[in-house]
Amino acid sequence: MAIADPRMKLQSSPPAVSFDFAGLVAWARGMTGKYDGLVITDDQVPEIRECMAELNKAKISLDNARKETVKELSEPLRDFEKQIKKVTTIFDDTYKALSEQVQHFVEQEREKKREVVQDIIIEELDAHKVEVHPFPIPIQDKWLNKSTSLKSIRESVQDIICQRIESERMQHQAEQARVERAAAIEQAVKAANAERGIELSVAQFMTPRNSDLGTPLDSVCAEIKTAAEREVARLASVKEPARPVTIMHRQPPPREPAAEQPSPQPAPLPIVAAGPDKTMSIIITYSPANEAAVRSALATLRGTCTTFSARLR
Repeated sequence: MAIADPRMKLQSSPPAVSFDFAGLVAWARGMTGKYDGLVITDDQVPEIRECMAELNKAKISLDNARKETVKELSEPLRDFEKQIKKVTTIFDDTYKALSEQVQHFVEQEREKKREVVQDIIIEELDAHKVEVHPFPIPIQDKWLNKSTSLKSIRESVQDIICQRIESERMQHQAEQARVERAAAIEQAVKAANAERGIELSVAQFMTPRNSDLGTPLDSVCAEIKTAAEREVARLASVKEPARPVTIMHRQPPPREPAAEQPSPQPAPLPIVAAGPDKTMSIIITYSPANEAAVRSALATLRGTCTTFSARLR
C-alpha cells in the first residue's frame, strides 16, 4: 500500500459492510434446492415458468442491493479524487508556465549551436574540395542537443563526406566502364564487318542488355559473331540464280473475236477450239534482271485465265 503524503493529513478507514452472508446462502439454497435433479413433464411447464420468474426476481433484488451499497461506499472516494485533482492542477499550471520559459532558452541555445555546426560543415567541405564538390549536408536534430559534443559532430560530418567521395568514385568507374564497353562493342562490329565484307550496324548491338555491365562482354561478342554469320548467309542466298517458276492455269471460255496482239514468245501457241476449260502447265527460267518484266507478263496472263497460280521453285 502506498504511503500517503504527510501534508495531506489523511485519515481513512477501509470500507466495511456487515450482512448475514450465511443466512443469504441458506435462503438461496432453500429456494433452489427443491429443483435439484427435477425432471419436468409437459403438464408442469406452466408451473415451472412461475418458479423461474420467482427465482429471477429474488436474484435481481439481491444484486440491486449490492450495487446500491457499492455506490454509497464509493461516493466518498470519488469526492476525494476530485479534490486531490484540483490541487494537482495548481502544480500543473505553474510547471507549464516555467517549462515554456525554459524551452525558450533551450531553443536559443540550439540555434546558437546550429550556427556552430554549420561552420563545421563548411570547414570540412572546404578541406575536401579537391576530392568532392560542395553538397548540402542536413543538420541532424541530435547534433543540436547539449549532450552531443562538437568532436562527435565533426566526425559525423567527415563520415558523410567520405561516403559521398566513395559514391562518386564508384559512379565514375561505372561510367568509364560503360564507355569502354561501348567502344569494345563498336570495335567488335567493325572487325566483323571488315573480316566478312558486310555492313552490320553498331546501333543494333547497343541494347540495354549488352550495355549492362552485368552482361559478360564475351557473350556480346558471340552475339555479334552470330549476327555476322547470318548476314553472310543472307547475302549469299541473294546472289544465287533464281529458280524456275511453275505456272498453273486453265484455258478461258470462248470469247468474242478480238484484234490479235503481238506475242512476245518466239512461237505462238496453237489456237484452241471453243469448249470446256483446259489446264496448262508452264515452266520458265529467267534472269533476276528481268524480274519486273516477268511479273508484268504474269499479271497480264492472270487477267485472261479462269484460275491462275504461280510459285517459285
